[in-house]
Amino acid sequence: MPSRPLPPHLAEPKLTILEEADTEAFTAALVRGFHDDYNPELAKPFLKVLEHDRAFGFTVDGRWVATCGAYTRTMTVPGGSVPTAAVTVVTVSPTYRRRGLLTAMMKQQLEDIHRRSEPVALLWASESLIYGRFGYGQATARLRISGPTRSTAFLPGVDLGAGSVGEVEREDWLAAAEPLYARLLAERPGGLNRDPDWWQARLHDPAQWRRGATALRFVLHYGEQGEVDGFAAFRVKSGDEGDIASSEVQVTEIEAAEPSAYASLWRFLLDLDLVRKFTRGHAPVDEPLRYLVADPRMITTELSDGTYARLVDVPRALEARSYASDVDVLIAVSDPLLPHNDATFRLQGGRDGSTVSATQRSADVSFSVRDLGAIYLGGTSLSSLHAAGLVQERTPGAVAAITAAFASDRAPFCADHF
Repeated sequence: MPSRPLPPHLAEPKLTILEEADTEAFTAALVRGFHDDYNPELAKPFLKVLEHDRAFGFTVDGRWVATCGAYTRTMTVPGGSVPTAAVTVVTVSPTYRRRGLLTAMMKQQLEDIHRRSEPVALLWASESLIYGRFGYGQATARLRISGPTRSTAFLPGVDLGAGSVGEVEREDWLAAAEPLYARLLAERPGGLNRDPDWWQARLHDPAQWRRGATALRFVLHYGEQGEVDGFAAFRVKSGDEGDIASSEVQVTEIEAAEPSAYASLWRFLLDLDLVRKFTRGHAPVDEPLRYLVADPRMITTELSDGTYARLVDVPRALEARSYASDVDVLIAVSDPLLPHNDATFRLQGGRDGSTVSATQRSADVSFSVRDLGAIYLGGTSLSSLHAAGLVQERTPGAVAAITAAFASDRAPFCADHF
């Protein structure tokens, strides 16, 4: 007779590193953790990027009851880039909640990230209340923009350039979009590198996920001499009553090297025949479309949180970026999970780089590692956190100096979900 499963209160979950032979069971458990059904076909792109040596969790009698993992990525920061652990697939079975499993996994993972010499961890928070206590601060924000297409005439002075937009097949689009994305990546703090497997995961487009819309369609923008200088991906969904003439264009990706190419791509999308509405569900807070239209009230804008950053090695993370203005300040960082970060550091930096060193001197400013993660990319200002009472200023003017130095020329944004 097969043995009965142990009651959760009598079981002793075991910390387990994923072995390749157990990949399917691990994947099924994490999908179930997000209240979905496991489908091997849908999981194929995920399995291509899954890093087994970074995936682990807790098991009971060989059954996964908690999962956790990370991807090895590189993130753009102001003036440079930094090796980054993209934290993912964090789940705990409902019957094993409040047993300390999440806390144990977070500690285990942070220690592993530090051993791998990755100064920063990054994640999307399925529940925004959870990760602050582990030192993650909201580093980027995102917008959902939508509106009627017929009311989005551009301002008279908008330059659409002398090029054109052409629709292409997926593989031709990829061949052009990959190198252009890599070139533009340095301009967007918070962006992550994409290798070919990540591009395939990004464009994974099963019918079950389309919610009644078409498959992805792909366009390129060609400059006056025929060179590709922009790209977009979109799908179209018929109206609520199945009315083709009131369709909605859903923009999933849009990038361009020149403002005129960007405007031209948007004009193409907004002028599609039979389309009456548009949405871009995942846009940066500085989305240019909001400034191109003659009547900005025609665009509905919804703000939400984006990625959360956690500095694992404070000196290396701060030295990986440049600073908008010269700064020489002593910051006391509180980090109860990683003792090597729980210290006072001297930050000396500017446009050309920085140096960071531990010091025994009295700090000018004190705050938590969570708040340091929030300001790291320039998406949140230290002055805002100070106004909220989260930051202690001991030297007058220090908060203002840090706020100015950490500012970014462009709003940070992460286009990749992981």
